[in-house]
Amino acid sequence: MKKLTIVLVIAAVTCLLALPQPAAAGVQFGIKAGANMAKPTGADVNDIEGTLKNKVGFVGGIFIAFNLSKSFSIQTEVLYTMKGATYEYTDIDTTVEETLHGDYVEIPLLFKLKFLSSGIQPFIFAGPYVGFKLSEKLTAMGEEIPTEEAILKNNDYGAIFGGGLQLGRGFHVDVRYSMGLQKIIDSGVESVDFKNGVWSATVGFAF
Repeated sequence: MKKLTIVLVIAAVTCLLALPQPAAAGVQFGIKAGANMAKPTGADVNDIEGTLKNKVGFVGGIFIAFNLSKSFSIQTEVLYTMKGATYEYTDIDTTVEETLHGDYVEIPLLFKLKFLSSGIQPFIFAGPYVGFKLSEKLTAMGEEIPTEEAILKNNDYGAIFGGGLQLGRGFHVDVRYSMGLQKIIDSGVESVDFKNGVWSATVGFAF
């Protein structure tokens, strides 16, 4: 985790130092917000009792884009994102829905390629992310279940892939998949293969 964080910081600093003076005018700040659909991945997901379902949540934050050319930019973001899992099972004759809520601050570093066209510009992007847990809780049928120890680890990391459309200079929409590479269950000695997997759709505006 520490090595990955160092790599991201070095990459971001290198990109800033490499910016030629004229490109400074191409730096854009912006805000974005949207919705998540979280559904964990991993070899041990199928061992969970019941049916795993999509957990819907909020995602939003700020970004800064360094437009190195008309078609290529590097974008970093600071996002508040709601992840976790929802699963449903039958207890005797009662259907029970339990949800593990995991809220994170997520920092992606995205490499973005735009396809030049008049008006609407399609784009694709990919890059790594690191995440830091803000809070967690476990609920059943909307009621919180007290837990003696933390279920989720304090950090997360992975890769992001996505694409979208830019309208004019400032407005854009994007869809992405955040593929967690960190085993996120804090189970002590035992290793549990349970990773974050999240589809997100956001709307953003750059100033």
